[in-house]
Amino acid sequence: MSKIGRNDLCPCGSGKKYKKCCLGKETSAVESIMRLVTKEEAAASETVAEKQEPVAQPEVKLTLATLRKKVSRDLKWEHPAHEQLALHLIESMRESYDRELIWEALVLWNGYSRKTKPAVKKMGSFCAAIEFILSEEYGFSLTQVNLATKHEVTTPTISRKVKEMLNYIEEYGMGGAEEELLLLNVSGTPKDQERALLQKAFETNSSKRRIQLAEAALEVYPNSPDAYLILAEEAENETDARAFLKAGMEAGERELGETFFAKHKGYFWGLHETRPYIRICKSYADSCWFGGNAEEAAKTLEHILTLNPDDNTGARYLLTAAYLYSNKLDETEQVLAKFGDDAAATVAYDRMVLEYKKNGVTSQLKMLYRVARNVNKHVPDYLLGIKRLPHNLPDFVGMGDANEAIEYVIVHSRLWTSLPDLLKWMLKQQD
Repeated sequence: MSKIGRNDLCPCGSGKKYKKCCLGKETSAVESIMRLVTKEEAAASETVAEKQEPVAQPEVKLTLATLRKKVSRDLKWEHPAHEQLALHLIESMRESYDRELIWEALVLWNGYSRKTKPAVKKMGSFCAAIEFILSEEYGFSLTQVNLATKHEVTTPTISRKVKEMLNYIEEYGMGGAEEELLLLNVSGTPKDQERALLQKAFETNSSKRRIQLAEAALEVYPNSPDAYLILAEEAENETDARAFLKAGMEAGERELGETFFAKHKGYFWGLHETRPYIRICKSYADSCWFGGNAEEAAKTLEHILTLNPDDNTGARYLLTAAYLYSNKLDETEQVLAKFGDDAAATVAYDRMVLEYKKNGVTSQLKMLYRVARNVNKHVPDYLLGIKRLPHNLPDFVGMGDANEAIEYVIVHSRLWTSLPDLLKWMLKQQD
């Protein structure tokens, strides 16, 4: 089942991202549901970072001699003084830092110096600023006072250079795919380079940095669904996010090719290379559902189940909601029958909704309600506002626990909002 991420649109319907709206606030499930009636701007894309398998990156042994050769051979310089400072930087860092971190410092200096073309009056001021930035990034706890002593400069000078370099990083990152790959010290095929860039994007918390890395990945490998997924997660509005997701699906189709789809339909999840495509399809379906397009969501979820009938991604849970919302009751019955032994709360409560839509309040409905409560007793409390949603949505869900109930209520809010009489009936059962 789907989770609401920090960068998704808030389910309260405000149109803001969850992290800037209701994250850290208590909001009743009923309030969330009722707001969703009038607001159709929300999204629920699983972060790729939770799903992405580790990427093996090519290892290149770095030594001091190798670093010096790279300064002269691999890095381009606008002025000889900038190259001399790079060599000085190696010597000033060699005793305290591993070689990979020195290489990161060199690439930072190379990009900064090429872009800003600074005059080098005293090497220590730039070296100290670079060390301080890396210290802040990796938690080395170096102070500017320590670095001022080491490099024989003043702390105001370091502060000024740090600010200038941070402004450069904020605006340009490493400058593009070529610079990013130099920083990661990765060669190989475009696919190898794409994986390395995406792995770095998954590890960073900076929104702008994630965007820069995703764009660099697309520069070297345009058919990257996961790069588009990152851009969708960081998009400022849901229209842009959905456009990125759609573009990512198209990229995945190009990457795999028509022959691959025809040959492996029905067995997709068992093939590692298909998973980025399945993930972005699922995210697109989530976005369509929370944005009010149940028909497009159902179409995409049906496509996922055609490719992966065993449904390792849980597409069926949202599909039953979309079918029920659109009154496609026969299709709902087929899905529930296929996965009839599923003990999830979604199945139990959606069976109840199906019975109500077909026959109204019946003895069968009462029986199904009792069964659903035995599967997860927490769902009615969150649906009816008897319990309030916690500050943060759960990272982990257990069968029958409160986290499963919270997730069910958020994902199915649009469906239950359309059934006020059923909610009133449930409320009476609490007496």
